[in-house]
Amino acid sequence: MPQSAKKLVAFLNTDSGTLRSLDIQMVEKKLESCFVSQGYQVEIHRNGGKQLIELMTKKAGDPELDILLAAGGDGTISAAASLAWRHGKTLAVVPAGTMNLYARSLDLPLDVEGAIEALAKGQERKVDIATANDQAFVHQLSIGLHPTTVIKRKNYSYQSRFGKMLAGIRAYLDTIRHMPCHALEMTIDGVAKSVRLSSLSVSNNLFEQTAPPRAEKPDGGVLGVYMAGNLSRKDALALAADTLIGKMQDNSNMLVSSGSSVQIKRLHKGKPAKSVLDGELWPVPDVIDIKIHPKALSVLAVPAQ
Repeated sequence: MPQSAKKLVAFLNTDSGTLRSLDIQMVEKKLESCFVSQGYQVEIHRNGGKQLIELMTKKAGDPELDILLAAGGDGTISAAASLAWRHGKTLAVVPAGTMNLYARSLDLPLDVEGAIEALAKGQERKVDIATANDQAFVHQLSIGLHPTTVIKRKNYSYQSRFGKMLAGIRAYLDTIRHMPCHALEMTIDGVAKSVRLSSLSVSNNLFEQTAPPRAEKPDGGVLGVYMAGNLSRKDALALAADTLIGKMQDNSNMLVSSGSSVQIKRLHKGKPAKSVLDGELWPVPDVIDIKIHPKALSVLAVPAQ
């Protein structure tokens, strides 16, 4: 093997729904055969979510590592992206979660084998990454309806991707019985406004009109800001329906804006609040400073057809 061969280290989240349903040894063989045939040195690790992130964190600073490949859901991919960005590595994304939102933004095949085959022949590309109080994210931060639904979804059991989606619908219907509402000061590129919102999302680049919503350009250089005011149950149902058919931005209660920096201040500091950051629950501090970092992350991308 040439001394100049790039080293790829792959991390497989065995807790992810997709990998649980596949022969993990076959996935490893596919990774090795596809990338070795393209001249890579390959090292593979597999573990559950928390243990995998700990291992990934230890390995990310290895000066011999060139490509950090992560296979899992959006939380795993987000953690890998943060490490790749901070350590100057190139990220490779294998979608193995429920929604695979960042893989969709990168226009990757959504099946594991197809993604591996495409990435092995991929090219490095510079894309944007965002931070919320220095916590990196690649898709979005959400406050209000989304995190409340995620919390309530834990009350329902499910064993499959479809079961998780059904549990999410039931949790959403439960959530809108007692509508969340947050009093916030939103400052977008220095312009401040006080608002009361049932739903807020700040995304790493503006969304396309798709279901599920995904970034139209992963290197567009802007944050998308999606605000829905103090909603009624009927309004919330309509918003959910529009989101499911890819028409969220057409909803009359949805205000869409954009900017390079967003600050969120909680005006009523009551009990601790939660947000969702790339699929994972995250505490809401009194002030959140969100920034876009244009073309700061290197990713392995599928060549344009």
